[in-house]
Amino acid sequence: MKKYNIDFDSILSKGHIVKEIKDDTLHLTTTERLATNFRTDNLDVKSYLYLSNTYKLPLRIDLRLKIDSPGFYLFFGKGHLNFGTPWSDNRRIDDIVQPNYKPRFFHNQIPINEFVNISVIYDLKAMQILINGEERFYSEKEKYMKSKLLKEENEKGFSLKLACDKRSNLVLKSLSITEYDKTAGIIHTNDNLPLPLTRNEAVELGEKPKFESCISLLPRELGNEIVKTDAFLRSLKPLKFKRQIAKHGNKITYLASDYGFSYALYPSNDIMYHSLSWYIITNSKPELWHRKKDMMEATLNKLDKTSPEFAERMFQNLRDCIACCKCIVKTPYEYKGKKKLSCHGIMDFKMCISDFEDVRTFINTVNELLIEEQN
Repeated sequence: MKKYNIDFDSILSKGHIVKEIKDDTLHLTTTERLATNFRTDNLDVKSYLYLSNTYKLPLRIDLRLKIDSPGFYLFFGKGHLNFGTPWSDNRRIDDIVQPNYKPRFFHNQIPINEFVNISVIYDLKAMQILINGEERFYSEKEKYMKSKLLKEENEKGFSLKLACDKRSNLVLKSLSITEYDKTAGIIHTNDNLPLPLTRNEAVELGEKPKFESCISLLPRELGNEIVKTDAFLRSLKPLKFKRQIAKHGNKITYLASDYGFSYALYPSNDIMYHSLSWYIITNSKPELWHRKKDMMEATLNKLDKTSPEFAERMFQNLRDCIACCKCIVKTPYEYKGKKKLSCHGIMDFKMCISDFEDVRTFINTVNELLIEEQN
């Protein structure tokens, strides 16, 4: 048996990564959107931390970390494991030797803003995932276990990479890898593993979702910010937002249809994200798709006059187009000579109080521009 306690100074980074070691912890964030749909084998995550060494099965990976918003990704060999992602994430796990990029679930929920222990054990005849000691996944039927490629791949060794979603803050407290001589000695403790979260469980099945219930599982301080933002948006003129709630309670949309502008919240049990855009009207042939209005650049330029740092931050919040499909909704924006190709023209926000403050400031500026237009 060999145990490797990984020195943070030895961890390398690639792509759009900001990494810092302080107080014996490694801090990581990503500044560009990751390709985490895992729908085809030609979409690689291009920003991550990685170890220069490779490791052989059977082995155990132990991490202690925390994130402040969705999500965390562990890549081992050709496979991946997603943790702390929304219920809509239907590709949370794939094989380390022969991935098939098909929907697959396990209960991957982790606490937000709290350190959590994650252990992943790849044995030759079984695989297991533990979160804070609780068994979340167990399998004796992974493709790698019977693959003819395993011997060759194992002789070369498997690589380990770590990543988090754009603007999420990951703090890594410890990382170790243990290689075993014959077996990792997995102890399967629960034949009734917790079911994966595949809906917003704040809303009862068959019931019409209510605003309060949709956000009831979120941290209280975030719920308060959502209520505050709700009152603010519905008070604005000329934007005149109308609130719509999806039937399963997984999306709350504020629609200013006169101007083709929307802001949406995506609650997912105890996590969430939100976004805004001048939406594209698609009820016709693709060549006729259009927007009623697009004031993104005008809003950024107005904000630049009073708070250039804020305007720059909002520009960086635009959802990067990463060519995830052959779409025709790529939207180019320019700010102070810098250009960004945005997916659908969407601006993303994460689950923290300051981002709700940013949303209100940005949308209030849009409203002020519309008032100026009318006068």
